[in-house]
Amino acid sequence: MTDAMKELYDIFKEESKDKWIKEGKKEGAINTLLMLVKDGIISVEDAAKRANLSVSTFQKYLNKKM
Repeated sequence: MTDAMKELYDIFKEESKDKWIKEGKKEGAINTLLMLVKDGIISVEDAAKRANLSVSTFQKYLNKKM
C-alpha cells in the first residue's frame, strides 16, 4: 500500500469510527428516552424535544420498540 493510500485509509477509518460512536450515543439516548416515556416519567413530546426529533418520528421509534 502506498503512503497516500495508507493515509486515505487511516482518514476513512477514523471518520467511520467517529460516525459509529456518534450513532451509538444517539441510539442510546433515544432508548433511554423511550424507557422514560414507557414508564410514564416524561411525555412523548418532551422526549422528542430532548432527542431533537419531531413527535411523529419519536412516536415511530416508540411503536417499533413496543
